[in-house]
Amino acid sequence: MPGELQGKKVAILLTEGVEQVEALEPKRALEEAGATTHIVAPEEGRVRAWNHTEWGDEIEVDVSLDRASPADYDALVLPGGVMNPDKLRMDARAVAFTRHFIDEGKPVASICHGPWMLIEADAVRGRTVTSYPSLKTDLRNAGAEWVDREVVVDRGIVTSRHPGDLEAFNRKMIEEIAKGRQEQRRAA
Repeated sequence: MPGELQGKKVAILLTEGVEQVEALEPKRALEEAGATTHIVAPEEGRVRAWNHTEWGDEIEVDVSLDRASPADYDALVLPGGVMNPDKLRMDARAVAFTRHFIDEGKPVASICHGPWMLIEADAVRGRTVTSYPSLKTDLRNAGAEWVDREVVVDRGIVTSRHPGDLEAFNRKMIEEIAKGRQEQRRAA
């Protein structure tokens, strides 16, 4: 719904090899709902996206990870692609950035291989999540209950399996961001 996220600011954390559609479609949906989005990446300038089976477009970075403050954002999106989250989970700055959203009860939306970052940030223990099927064992070993569903929401974390789930993912992501932080929900 247009305007539903007016005044909300959302970070989309990514790096080289991000699955193009998993970054750009949520960005488009968030902006159509009224949110301001920032592409946050370890590097400045542009990053190359992956488009299914080959290199895709370059995505402009709005804020480098060194300059981004997670306190400035209402929510976080973690797109997939195999290379993207694998690189990000090795970057202590990216893990700390992600962990802030979990600690503060801010909504986090993660698709495909993106939940690798949730594992690294110790954010899945005791939660029900989904992901690309190859992450099932990783997520279970990290303490999550993994299910094979189009979209799963558990205490402010939205997860989906793959680009085919983007419509449901975007809808639930927007709903969770509109609801706000977990502590605000408990107080209401």
